[in-house]
Amino acid sequence: MYKIIILLVGFLFAEALLATPAKQPTMAVLPFQLSPVIDTMNIGETAITRTMAEREFSNQLIAFLAKSRKFNMLSRTQINKVMDENRLTESEWALPGQIEMMAKLLVADYLVTGVINRLETVAVSQNIAITGETTPRLVTTFKIQFQILQSSTGKIVLADQVINKLRSDEVRREIPALERRYWTVADYKDLLFTRTATEVGNAILAGIYPIKVNKVSNNEVVLNRGSGAGIEVGQYYLVLKQGETITDIDTGELLGGADIQVGMIEVTSVSTKLSTAKIISGVGRIIIGDICRLQKTIQTYTDAAYPRVTPGW
Repeated sequence: MYKIIILLVGFLFAEALLATPAKQPTMAVLPFQLSPVIDTMNIGETAITRTMAEREFSNQLIAFLAKSRKFNMLSRTQINKVMDENRLTESEWALPGQIEMMAKLLVADYLVTGVINRLETVAVSQNIAITGETTPRLVTTFKIQFQILQSSTGKIVLADQVINKLRSDEVRREIPALERRYWTVADYKDLLFTRTATEVGNAILAGIYPIKVNKVSNNEVVLNRGSGAGIEVGQYYLVLKQGETITDIDTGELLGGADIQVGMIEVTSVSTKLSTAKIISGVGRIIIGDICRLQKTIQTYTDAAYPRVTPGW
């Protein structure tokens, strides 16, 4: 009887271990610093102060990464507390060694830092002849450089930049008039910050946890990423298989492998955690584990409805 109890307890313990999800890595996003050459900026009547730009963008990036469900995101309160207790400050790219120390103090697996290099708006009044109304036409440019430090190795695992432009005429085409009926200039600023945070967040996810094929069924695939991470219906993704791993001949460091394109997919439905896509090309070649990367421009080719004639035939 005693042995049976021991076996039962062991079985239940093993089952509990198998049911426990894998531990998510912890990530901290420090406030993105506004370049010293950029002063307080005004978008229409809305003043974008240094603190607002630095804190608001970082907060939106944290919210986006939290929705991806890939990381345990540290809150702004936790980060500020550690910084205040240790009297740590930030500069454009932080002092040598300070970022590594910050990651250890926060007990974070990854630390994201960045600088806003450009944030400017050109506002032009546009008269509508039919109604006699005057509407603002805005073009705002947002340029950000960022990097991700892996605390366990002290190495920068990703360094990149994003340049985003928001034009008011594009917004009018994309967002229904009823929805933006009572918009102010501040709403355009919010949209720009959200779009830029989404692009930076997707780049971070792709650098650490790229979108992968989770299931293949006939001419459809299931992806391990959902709406929280920016996937939308109608997007096209290249499906890639990682080739032979390449090692640096001098340092022995793993450089990764050459990507081999095996197909293309189009997203047809999106849920909170998963997405479904139809295979446009590569049926039979796409397998579970293949990496998917967003294809921003799509070229389509159609055959002529009549035979081509070549001179001399």
